[in-house]
Amino acid sequence: MKNPFQFGRELGLGSLVDRQKELAAIEQSIRDGNKLFLIGPRRFGKTSILKTAADRLSAKSAIILRLDAESYPTIDMLVAAIVSESAKALKGGVKRVGEQIQNVFSILRPELDYSVQNGEWSVKFGVGGARLASPVLLVDALNGLEKLANAQPENRPVGLIIDEFQRIIEIGGRAVEGQIRSAIQRHSHVGYVFAGSKTRMLRDMVMDGSRPFYRLGTNIFLGPIPREDFSKFLQDGFASAGFSVEADAINHILDVSDDVPYNVQWLANHCWTALHENGGPGVASITTSLVDESLSVLVRQQDPFYAGMWSKLTAIQQRTLIAVVTESGANLLSLRVLNNVGKGAGSVRKALTGMMDMTILREERAERRTVYRFEDPFFDRWMKMAIL
Repeated sequence: MKNPFQFGRELGLGSLVDRQKELAAIEQSIRDGNKLFLIGPRRFGKTSILKTAADRLSAKSAIILRLDAESYPTIDMLVAAIVSESAKALKGGVKRVGEQIQNVFSILRPELDYSVQNGEWSVKFGVGGARLASPVLLVDALNGLEKLANAQPENRPVGLIIDEFQRIIEIGGRAVEGQIRSAIQRHSHVGYVFAGSKTRMLRDMVMDGSRPFYRLGTNIFLGPIPREDFSKFLQDGFASAGFSVEADAINHILDVSDDVPYNVQWLANHCWTALHENGGPGVASITTSLVDESLSVLVRQQDPFYAGMWSKLTAIQQRTLIAVVTESGANLLSLRVLNNVGKGAGSVRKALTGMMDMTILREERAERRTVYRFEDPFFDRWMKMAIL
C-alpha cells in the first residue's frame, strides 16, 4: 500500500484531517464577496486548506486566484501575477481574453503576451510614461479585479487568496494597509482571503483598533487538529495495512510532535517505513518504543539542517533557546531564568523576537501567560540530543 501519511507538499481534500469548518468559511466568504483572514503557524496545514478550498470552488466554475506573496520579491511582480492569473482564468480566445484584461485593468495599461508553448500569460505595465508607486499599482489591480468580477454571471464568483499576506506589508510598509482597505472595503463582488503564518504580526494587524484591517472581515485563528480526529486518522492509517497498534503509541506520536500537523504526518510516515522493515503487515506493531526509534532516526537524518540553524544564532539567542527547551517555553523572563541566561529582560525579549522573525519560535498565549514553542518541534528534540 501507498504510505497514507503525507508531508512536504500541499495536501488535497483526501489527505486533510478535520478542517471542514475552515474550508466552509473560506468558500462562503468568497461566494458572498466578503473578507476573511486565516492566521496560523507554519506546519499547521494552512496552505493545504487554501488549496482545497480553491480546488472545490474552481470545480464549481468560480474564478479563483491563489498566490503566495513570498513568491514575489516586489509588489510589482505580485500585481503582474494578479493580472496574468486573471487572464488565465478567463474563457475564450487569446485576442478576446487580452481585450477583456486590458479593459478591466485599464488604469494599469497592461501589455500582455501569450506563450503558446507553455500556455502562460506574461504582463508588463505601461502607465503613460509615468511610473506609479507599487502600492498604487496594487490598489489599481484590486479595483480592476472587482470590475472583472462585476462582469461575471452571478453563479461565477471571483476570489483572491493571498497566502503569507504579511509579506506585502513587510515590503510596502504600514501605509499599504490603509491603501488596501480603502479599496477593498468598497468591493462587493470579489471575495478576499488573506492568510499568513506570522501570527503575532497578523494578530496585531486585525485585532488592534487603530489598524486599518481591524474588523474588516472574519478572523480565523488556526489551531491544532482535535486529538480525537487526528488519533482516528492515524489509527485507521496503520490498521488499514494490517499493522497492530499499541494503545499509547498514537498519543505518543502526537505528544512528541507537539500536535503540529506537519510533524505528526512526518513522524507517522517514518513509523510506517519502520513497520515494513520490522516484518510488515500482520507481524509488526506500532509501539511507543518504535515511535521513539523512528523519531531518533528522523532527527539524526536532519542533523545538518538543525546544526546549520543553530550555528546561525547569536550567543544570546543560543542561550535563550536553551532556556526555551529547559523551561518548556514558559516564565522566560523570571529572575532565575535571566540569571541562567546571563542577560537582562530586554536582551532576552530581543532574542526571542529575533527567533520568531526567523520562524524558529512562535508565541502562544495560554492561561494569561505567554509560552514560546518551536515552529518545528523536532528541532527541540535535536537540541536535547546534540546540545543539552
